[in-house]
Amino acid sequence: MIVIVAATSRISGAQAPSGPQVNVPPAASAATAARYESDPYEFAAADSVTHVIRLSRIADGVRFTWPRAVTPWDTALLAVRSWGAKQSPWVEVSVGEFRIQQYLDSNAVGVRWLNLGGLREQLAAGAEVIIRTHAVTLEAEAATLRLFDNHLDLQQRILVIAPHPDDAEIAAFGLYADRQASVVTVTAGNAGDMNYRASVSDPAEHYSLKGYLRAVDSVTIPWQGNIPPERTANLGYFDGRLDAMYLAPKQTIPEVYGANTDVAPYRRANLSKLVSSAARSNTWQHLVEDLVQVLRKVNPGIVVMPDPRLDTHLDHEFTSVALDQALEQWQGNPIFLLYTNHTDSNHYPYGPAGSVVSLPPGEAHLSMQKIYSHPTAHALQIRKLFALESMHDLRLSPDEQTTCSSATIARRPDYPRMPEDDYFRRAPRANELFYVFNKTGVHAVIQDFLAHYNAAQGTRSAQQVH
Repeated sequence: MIVIVAATSRISGAQAPSGPQVNVPPAASAATAARYESDPYEFAAADSVTHVIRLSRIADGVRFTWPRAVTPWDTALLAVRSWGAKQSPWVEVSVGEFRIQQYLDSNAVGVRWLNLGGLREQLAAGAEVIIRTHAVTLEAEAATLRLFDNHLDLQQRILVIAPHPDDAEIAAFGLYADRQASVVTVTAGNAGDMNYRASVSDPAEHYSLKGYLRAVDSVTIPWQGNIPPERTANLGYFDGRLDAMYLAPKQTIPEVYGANTDVAPYRRANLSKLVSSAARSNTWQHLVEDLVQVLRKVNPGIVVMPDPRLDTHLDHEFTSVALDQALEQWQGNPIFLLYTNHTDSNHYPYGPAGSVVSLPPGEAHLSMQKIYSHPTAHALQIRKLFALESMHDLRLSPDEQTTCSSATIARRPDYPRMPEDDYFRRAPRANELFYVFNKTGVHAVIQDFLAHYNAAQGTRSAQQVH
């Protein structure tokens, strides 16, 4: 814990450059040429302003001059091309005495977007921007600088939709804290590993306990961001079941590890009136109805939800599908901020806590309207870290705490302190990143996801027949 907090303190925000120079690796082989040319992101031309800048080679990286005539912006992304990288590549971007750090995916090849928002105050007309490279080769060439002016009014009512307890905090604690936000979690989190098997050995009883503990977490921990329980709710639907519910929308689907079909036991955690506490069967139809009710009661101007094209967890994908169906029955017209908590086998975002988050790499084509990088001050990063630490599923179980020093005790598959995918590393960052869409755009996102999902389902069905 102390090491992570120290890391957050060390690299949050803009700081003075320091440290030795690191030689970059040689260029990758010609076999990577196709990846080198590729960029999965396609931006709506009318929703951002672009400038072509010239990257010039320096001894330890590249440099460019900030344009002299730019429109107002809140988010700035620079497209660079990597010709080759080693493990844990990163860049240091500096203007004068101020710097930020961004880590890339290992072996990065092709277009990568650097997020320059952490230097917003320093990026004046004619400023020299230095990009020092570490374990990565960036091309010195013409590059695209893309500026977004989102005009977000964060004083509006904000509705954060989370598939599981802790997803709202991972993705958007910095955004929702201290604002007129409501946090609604779709599932109780009653699946995953048997964290508490030492205390409760029966699977059905174990997951009933785990789901209730996590449901309580989901409605109380937002209070650490000054969101009272009266503005939170857990809908109590069953973790790991949303895709099955979608495929049979009127069918009642039981829990993964038990015969229970009623979401009401998990709704006991709620203190708000956003949803009823009466008995209710676990069906897709009921889920969509409940989301319609939430939308009408909250009446948000901003809705925060997963991007199913980037977030590879099925519950995250189908949370967004359910919300899209609910939106068809609600007349509101909010702005949508989409997020991903599960990308690149849970390794993204890369690098240590406190560093900058930018667009993840990808293979498939992705249409975007706008990008919003929400700055998260160091003090807010610390609050976010301890909100996450309060979540039962992100910390050690009581039994694990008593045996954590033992080298002979076997670790469960989703033991939460694995450095590669530890949320204490991935979540408290210098910024939170969102993909911005209007109502028409977010519906197109869902339809794009469903087209790929249905095609994959058809392929699997055909393979089973043969």
